Amino acid sequence: MTQLAEKRKNLFKICDDKPVKTNSMNKYIAKLAFQIVSGDGKHTPQFDEQFRIFEAKSENEALAKARAKGKAEETSFLNDSKENVSWKYIGVLELLELKDMADGAQIYSNTEEAEDASSYINIVKQKERTIETLSNFVYIF
Repeated sequence: MTQLAEKRKNLFKICDDKPVKTNSMNKYIAKLAFQIVSGDGKHTPQFDEQFRIFEAKSENEALAKARAKGKAEETSFLNDSKENVSWKYIGVLELLELKDMADGAQIYSNTEEAEDASSYINIVKQKERTIETLSNFVYIF
């Protein structure tokens, strides 16, 4: 019993008779960049940007976790044409702490330049309708 009480004492601090965790974790969004190389690499350069969520006590810890995840995600495989495809981790492009995020808060922005405005608008509307349709499906397993 004494060990359990000691562990609780270390994990929680009593304030106004309510236990509060003293080692709170924060949530961060990291944008990771990867380079994709197919075959001999003589193609238009390709890069994949991924948003990942990490829990960490500090920004430095979140950055370290994001870097480790990026390195762990590096891979190589053969595609359908039997060419080697490799994903190489490049780095962390952005790191944003998610604290006090209100409903609808902006977490990302990107400006696109399109050759044809109406085509771009139609693509966005079509993707939105697809999301709406998929969100209305009832999955039975």
